[in-house]
Amino acid sequence: MNNGDNQKSKIENCLCVSIGNMPALDCFKLASQYPLVEIRFDLLSDIAADNMHVLGLHCRQWIATCRPGNLTQQERTKLLAAAIYARATYIDIEYEAEPDYRQALMDLARQHSSKVIISYHNFETTPEIDALNDIIRQSKEMGADYVKLVTTATCAADCARIMSLYAQHDNLLAFAMGAAGKITRVAMPFLGAAFTYVCADEAHKTAPGQLTAPEMEGIIRKMSVFHCFK
Repeated sequence: MNNGDNQKSKIENCLCVSIGNMPALDCFKLASQYPLVEIRFDLLSDIAADNMHVLGLHCRQWIATCRPGNLTQQERTKLLAAAIYARATYIDIEYEAEPDYRQALMDLARQHSSKVIISYHNFETTPEIDALNDIIRQSKEMGADYVKLVTTATCAADCARIMSLYAQHDNLLAFAMGAAGKITRVAMPFLGAAFTYVCADEAHKTAPGQLTAPEMEGIIRKMSVFHCFK
């Protein structure tokens, strides 16, 4: 592998492509194109537990996510359990989830070697630093392998607060949503995050402020003077 191919591979490996709002067949095809994908089951109405093994065959590494709102807790449990049986690399469970729901999925994940992401989302603000540190600490006490902490930025100070967390915590996936928070998404792999979340294209964004995979690849390539992408 030459230096150009090696750099391209490193860039691709630090992206997680979030997939939602499309038919199952399109999801399967897209999932096979990237080293790491997040499957948003709450945004994919025609993927069922019965065909989860097919999805698993298309993914190299994948995060199984099913946010509350569109499905019942029973439906969400069934989908996420099926994803674990289909060898999902990661299972994403909300910080605010009911303890029994969270623990049952975490126990199953441990039995089948799926890593656990505990995720916190704030769609209005970015809390103060002490509150953010408490959420991270509590998530790790719950048994998280990784903590995903997502807030909403309205100013540069919000972004600075989020990015400062990497100096204090490992196994962290922290960034801010919204136009003001885009810089935090770009900074993630340079600050120590295992990956940063992107979408495949403009038509399939799953969160406000999300960059497309080609956009993020271009930005990181231009910033390749950083040692972690040499």
